[in-house]
Amino acid sequence: MAFRLWRKAVLMTLREKKTFTVFTLIYTSLIFLTSLFIELSITGAIGQIAGYFVAIFFGVSLFLSLLYSWIIVSRNRLTWATLKCIGYTNKDINSLVTGKIFFTTLIGFIIVIEILFHYTASIGYLQSAAINLGVPLVLIGLGPVIVTFAIFIVVQLIAIIVANRRIYKVRPIIALKKVGE
Repeated sequence: MAFRLWRKAVLMTLREKKTFTVFTLIYTSLIFLTSLFIELSITGAIGQIAGYFVAIFFGVSLFLSLLYSWIIVSRNRLTWATLKCIGYTNKDINSLVTGKIFFTTLIGFIIVIEILFHYTASIGYLQSAAINLGVPLVLIGLGPVIVTFAIFIVVQLIAIIVANRRIYKVRPIIALKKVGE
């Protein structure tokens, strides 16, 4: 049941092209920058300021995740009410919202990992051709990416909890009133 709902959530997310594209790009840049500054704070390349940037990116990602969950619930209020009318439970609708939020985050991570792979492959190719650019072969290690993944999952869980509380307030009568108008 949950897999079917998550599949529907992915399809619903892909229907909202503009919102999905904007938040995927925002999440991608936040994930990349957070991973980069975690890497820089581990290596100590730019000193203590890297830790401050990680905290700033954490706050920004929390704010944007809450905004995204609010947008999902607000824009689809009539849809959620209609689904409640035809028998969906709050748990089912929560699964849809959770799937939409996690899908957007997962796509952002896949893009970041793809960028890092291509960066490493390009620099490795240039170094094998005896062209030294003076840049590291690996821009961001696996450790900071995993830490960033954990941070973003926690942030998304907070956004999901807030969104789920708003879904409980959606009444099925909203959909029936809209039909009569």
